[in-house]
Amino acid sequence: MQPSYIFGTHHLFPISFLDSVAGVKEAFASCEQMVGELVMRDMAALSLELQKAGMMPKDTTWQILLSEEDYRFVDEQLTAIFGTGLQTFGVYKPFMVSMTYTVVFYQKTFPQINFGVADMWFQQQATNKGMSVVGLETAQDQINALDVASLKRQAADLICALKKTDYTELSVRKMNRLYRSADLEGLSEMLREENPCPLNADQEVAINDARNHRWLEKLPALMADKPSFVAVGCLHLAGEVGLLAGLEKAGFTVEAVK
Repeated sequence: MQPSYIFGTHHLFPISFLDSVAGVKEAFASCEQMVGELVMRDMAALSLELQKAGMMPKDTTWQILLSEEDYRFVDEQLTAIFGTGLQTFGVYKPFMVSMTYTVVFYQKTFPQINFGVADMWFQQQATNKGMSVVGLETAQDQINALDVASLKRQAADLICALKKTDYTELSVRKMNRLYRSADLEGLSEMLREENPCPLNADQEVAINDARNHRWLEKLPALMADKPSFVAVGCLHLAGEVGLLAGLEKAGFTVEAVK
């Protein structure tokens, strides 16, 4: 079997970073197949699917989910960040608002960085080369993982994020530093650190563990079929339930590219 490669991406990091990663473009060029979390060819359709799934149910409002005090707090914070509050964002589920907030928070924290999505860049390059592009899951799979918590829990998560911006900034700066230095052990430790806004057990399983398990059911056959370049979020590689440990358990030799 020819070697396959797995690369951990950071979904909010400059594409130019790839130029500093030794061997990544050579590894990509040696493969016949690109494997990503999902096929990103039609982003307009994917965005539409996400927006549709992210609409608040007609029988639920933010006033039902939040106390008057929390409603005012969320409305004020969103207005300060976006120039508009729950009169605009109120039609969306809290997880959608949290996703939008996270992206804008990154952009404001790192204004000097031109963000890109390496996952999409690799898929575009693969298409240009005539390589097949395979997704490990569908857009609906990702939506199900993000939307697993109750609406009340999603709203509580958003409130915590809005209140703990100092921690969030320290956390994202630390993750960026660890990612830039390819410190997989550090990223794994970061997942175990105490977090003032922790995910509950169901969220952790849905967002990370269960997805890793499903991907590990597919990756061996894909890599046996063609030498593959796999690009997924870096946190999916780390830890005991990560893809690298899972591939080793499945009998693969896993070693860093030097």
